[in-house]
Amino acid sequence: MTRAARLGLIVLAGIALAAGGVSGLARPLEILYTNDLHLRFARLDSIRRMIEHERASGEPILLVDGGDAWQDFRTPLAAVWGADEMVQWMNDVGYDAMAIGNHELYWGSDRLAELAERASFSILCANLEAPPGFAPPFVSSVVRSVDGIRIFLVGVVTAYHIPYPDFPWLRYIAPARAIQAEIAAIAEPIDLIVVVGHIPVAQAVGIVREVPSIDVFVTGHSHEETHEPVRVGKSLVVQSGRFGERLGRLVIDIDEATGELNLVSNDLLKTENAPTASGRGVLQFMTVVTALALTILLVLL
Repeated sequence: MTRAARLGLIVLAGIALAAGGVSGLARPLEILYTNDLHLRFARLDSIRRMIEHERASGEPILLVDGGDAWQDFRTPLAAVWGADEMVQWMNDVGYDAMAIGNHELYWGSDRLAELAERASFSILCANLEAPPGFAPPFVSSVVRSVDGIRIFLVGVVTAYHIPYPDFPWLRYIAPARAIQAEIAAIAEPIDLIVVVGHIPVAQAVGIVREVPSIDVFVTGHSHEETHEPVRVGKSLVVQSGRFGERLGRLVIDIDEATGELNLVSNDLLKTENAPTASGRGVLQFMTVVTALALTILLVLL
């Protein structure tokens, strides 16, 4: 090779690096994640501001929740009015998907179907299988395109604390098997596989060992904080804690040549606590009690 040809190759390589960046990596993707919000409204304004701040950066963002957002028997007043407001808040801030949690199932099939119908985002669960003729208030998986990045999202839920008597027509399937079946059925080009599961971190780690094609596993249920993602092979497992105390922000990119997932950063952003209008719950509670009292009185008369 002549000296002029070698110089030409060096120039071309320099141009390629300048166009693609030194690392040659694709544009980063931010995955913002919450789990186990449990009707804790005092943190929602802070979470909303953080989400808006991240979106203002212009980077592609996927926003997901790991379940147990719409119900909590430990907050009985909020539970009277809170589920509808939580769904509306999640609509307003633009969630892409949410895993069904065992607490969502506590509402029973009719109320859960009503809440899911109001959600503008996908409610995911692949490992509760309904027989033919029954339409569950969730879907197994969904594909989202975020700034041209094709993301396959699949949801799973823990076997523990599920109110089976309220859903006798649902059959529980091992999460790994359900995820494998969903991935095997993918019929379009996909850049990233993200599982959103209401499942503890340790169980998620076991699942990604069985299903190594999972790129990211956003977990819930166990109220854990993964300040550093758990890395299993190429897979990353994360969870943000509980009650909206932190917003998870995972930044990744994908090597365009090899398809390898690269961790850029993971932060659990601490949120601010603000007083909520608890009077709404008291008012709703009194309204319900009054209605029940009037109904009983009419029946007795």
